[in-house]
Amino acid sequence: MNPTAERALNWAFGLSVLGWTIAGFAADVRESQISSARLVICALNLSVAWLFLTRSPIRKGGSAAQIAVSLPALLVAGWAARATIPLFQWPTSAQIVFAAGGALAIVSLISLGRSFAILPALRRVVVRGPYAWVRHPAFLGELTMILACCIADAGALRFLPIVVAVPLVAVRILAEEKVLTTSDAYPDYARKVRWRLIPGVW
Repeated sequence: MNPTAERALNWAFGLSVLGWTIAGFAADVRESQISSARLVICALNLSVAWLFLTRSPIRKGGSAAQIAVSLPALLVAGWAARATIPLFQWPTSAQIVFAAGGALAIVSLISLGRSFAILPALRRVVVRGPYAWVRHPAFLGELTMILACCIADAGALRFLPIVVAVPLVAVRILAEEKVLTTSDAYPDYARKVRWRLIPGVW
């Protein structure tokens, strides 16, 4: 992609995320429905908006197939949030789990810095912060947040989103790693940090 076009796209995404964040927060303020979960979402979205505005150019993008198999995992978190009860009605247990997942996701994204990506792409390989423990801590944070959405609900199918999300995120991870392994640095990093998501499991 042309660097100027890529930069313009990054700004469009970043400003869009910023707009959604402000709109969602303002709506909750108007309805007096501010919750800790909403504040976590705002913090996460502000981090994502900033990273879109500052990230470095792509060195190598994913193929059309790799992008296609990654897209469902991008949608599942939104589905989980909409399938559960309103944020301001969440029990304390769900809010604590959500905050923990959000904190991990935010720290992971900030650690990525200018290497931040949503879809499979190669920028600089990051080994600092949570990436020294597992290869995809941001996805672990996201899955924890989805789990919190399930905990908040009391319906018979309350855990369906996390059951669906886990394999979708796994597919996304594998697609991303196919791009990352084209870097000379990533195979060495993968040997040092063995676990993709949960130490001792996968």
